[in-house]
Amino acid sequence: MVVAITRPTRIKISQSAITHNVSVTRKISGAKFMFLAVKANAYGFGLQTMAQAAIKGGVDGLAVAVLDEALALRQAGITAPILILGITLPQYAKIMAENDLIATVSDLDWLKLAAHNLEHTANKLQVNLGVDTGMGRIGFRKREALAQAITYVQDAKTPFNYQSIMTHFAEADSVNNDYFHEQLANWHTLTDRLPMPPMVHLANSGAALYHADELPTDYIRAGTVIYGMEPSRGTVLADDYLRPVLTLETELIYVKKMPANAAISYGHTYHTQEGEWIGTLPIGYADGLPRSLKGFEVLINGQRAPIVGNLAMDQMMISLPEELPVGTVVTIIGQQGQYENTLEDVAQHVALAPWVVATGLQERLLRVIAD
Repeated sequence: MVVAITRPTRIKISQSAITHNVSVTRKISGAKFMFLAVKANAYGFGLQTMAQAAIKGGVDGLAVAVLDEALALRQAGITAPILILGITLPQYAKIMAENDLIATVSDLDWLKLAAHNLEHTANKLQVNLGVDTGMGRIGFRKREALAQAITYVQDAKTPFNYQSIMTHFAEADSVNNDYFHEQLANWHTLTDRLPMPPMVHLANSGAALYHADELPTDYIRAGTVIYGMEPSRGTVLADDYLRPVLTLETELIYVKKMPANAAISYGHTYHTQEGEWIGTLPIGYADGLPRSLKGFEVLINGQRAPIVGNLAMDQMMISLPEELPVGTVVTIIGQQGQYENTLEDVAQHVALAPWVVATGLQERLLRVIAD
């Protein structure tokens, strides 16, 4: 998608907030090595922008969902370890090996097919064995099958390095820990006394923050917490130990004084008061803002101003507190004066999780690193 660099709309990524969040997460978890999940365009924060800022801020490695994301990072000059969390088709094993990527594997048949594709490759493929302890997504579910795969990748004759093993917790960020403990017990049943690789990573953000005394956390896979989003949304910990990373701001591009009862936007769901000032912003639902954001108060000139009428694809309107000039900065997410809108505030308004809101932010939005 084209990045719109000519319109006055941008996402600003705070380098200082990332550095702070990495430091706090490392301190709480005791992590010696931290992967940051930058899948799905880095949760909407911007793949390359966020990856570069995260590495500068102290992250040790990156985790993506698909091979294409990993290759984009390599092409951007990033040399840090990159873990592909999803299953990549075995015919791409050579590309993964040549780019020094860690491939997640969930069955022995995949390894055998990949080995065939690596026959004429000098580089060995780094392997991350996934273990399904109760997420129900991917991973070995039987101890015998896992043991066979470990034996296979440890054989010096095969083109693999047994680099990593992982599981993923479905409910590590809840006040109810029953299922977390069930998964942890499954992990021990499936893996105890089996050979372990250098990287053993069980903990996502929630597990790293809330269960560091119950499982190994030398290696963790951080996600939401580094982006400034508390995994439990305040039910386990308050989020005041984190700093918001993302600011979304734009500017007024058109201002008009309206007569009484004038209709605004599609569906005529809003009608103006006599003399009401309406401002138009160059951002809309095609940029990833939910249409249900109508009524949410943005920040302008140190004051709050509601979004009025239905969001259009590329523009939306706000009711101004007074006449303001074209070019006045409008903060949708972020701080302005005494007021602040967080991703959590947006999420509450549209009844979604904050990481769902963030992931929806489209590539058309310009992303820059600030401070």
